[in-house]
Amino acid sequence: MIAAKHSDKRERLVDAARELFHRRGYGETSLADIARESGVPVGNVYYYFKTKEDIAAAVIEQHRAHMTGIAQLAETRPTARERILSMLDSLACGCDSIAHSGCPMGSLCVEFGKRDTALREEANRLLLRMIEWVERQFAGMGRGDARELAIQVVSTVQGASVLSLAMHDPAIVRQELARMKTVVEALE
Repeated sequence: MIAAKHSDKRERLVDAARELFHRRGYGETSLADIARESGVPVGNVYYYFKTKEDIAAAVIEQHRAHMTGIAQLAETRPTARERILSMLDSLACGCDSIAHSGCPMGSLCVEFGKRDTALREEANRLLLRMIEWVERQFAGMGRGDARELAIQVVSTVQGASVLSLAMHDPAIVRQELARMKTVVEALE
């Protein structure tokens, strides 16, 4: 029971940090903010995480697990084309949130990309893993240009996320995801 309480507090801290980093950004979020949002006393934060960077690493791991879940769901589809389309459909579920706060993964990559820390590498691996997964699907379709197509898909999603956030318009992401689906469906 005690282990469950510890796990619950840690999970609440990571969930709160993920939400705050998404809404406000890493730089604008303090450990006190995370404690307040999670309902965990600020003194207890240090039991679970020594630094804000440690919490950020846990948030990045949570995003990695989420993307792994999306990929695993897509892997249930019988063809590579259907797997890519499934992944795009899964991403479309977050359009409203993206229009309000941006892509959670992309935002972290941009913010940590401006810092020379290990977090930059960890965050960048999120997008790299997505590119590699999409590339494997295109390669499974026999595409010699699988890497280029994968970069096109991921950069379209990320670019649409930035525009959707800037204009507070979820239709931008929906439209670009639909366009990407049309492109994928048309590939031979």
